[in-house]
Amino acid sequence: MIDDPHLSLLESSLAGKTNALEELIQIFQPKVFSLALKFLWNPEDAEDATQEILVKVITNLGSFRKESKLSTWIYRIASNHLINIQKSKMERRKVHLRAVRDELHRTQRTYNPSTQFSQHLTDEETSTKISELVLHVQVACTYAMLQGLSRPYRMAYLLGEVFQTSSEEGASVMSIRPEAFRQKLSRSRKQMEAFLGKECSLTKADNPCHCPNRITYATRAGRINSYLKLSEQMKLDGRWKEIKPMMADTSKIRKAAEVFRSHPEYLPKKNQLENIRILLHNSFPLTTR
Repeated sequence: MIDDPHLSLLESSLAGKTNALEELIQIFQPKVFSLALKFLWNPEDAEDATQEILVKVITNLGSFRKESKLSTWIYRIASNHLINIQKSKMERRKVHLRAVRDELHRTQRTYNPSTQFSQHLTDEETSTKISELVLHVQVACTYAMLQGLSRPYRMAYLLGEVFQTSSEEGASVMSIRPEAFRQKLSRSRKQMEAFLGKECSLTKADNPCHCPNRITYATRAGRINSYLKLSEQMKLDGRWKEIKPMMADTSKIRKAAEVFRSHPEYLPKKNQLENIRILLHNSFPLTTR
């Protein structure tokens, strides 16, 4: 039998102990959201997709055959859902890496904090606010780069490079053969390595794109609004961990995937469990037992 740390919770959930089911949801909700956010780029889209994926997981728990770990089975549901979900506004624009490169070069502008922050702030307070803006620009920008990969290649890259799953597990998640997974991963890795290696200052300091120079554009274009709202909610909930922008650690970043692994771990809204209860209505009531 496969050694699965979540097996006892699964058995309890199937036995009707909904407190166990809620615990499973709480365990996998941030993991599914992390994958959805990196895959879809937009936090609101990721929130919606996470709820839809978790509802599918809950309503299909009885069909899990224990031929793999529960986590692999859940990621398979998530992967299939994300690859086949309706295209986002950004994807409908047929984003490709060449277009991303053009925008990066076109929108570089030295940032002047006096145009955005009160002069009554101390230098330290201003520096902190700028650091947070830079961090959100980094996240929004690099996640946007992932949209330049087709969906299957994007999923393979996230699973293999960012989440560092084995080729066997990644293949199982995507329902393809291990050699096919390795091929998709290799091609997507080469594209991302080539792009970030030539454009992004996070992988090489003298590359043309520098995150602080994109604050003005990203703010005016609304590119970071959703991330700012999400982090503010996490601060209110006490879940936000202060993380400095990655610029200072450029020398430590050797691969493109390390950029994505260095990002802060955004968490979904706490009320998602209640939203799932509402969506499921009486078909699978989630009341604590």
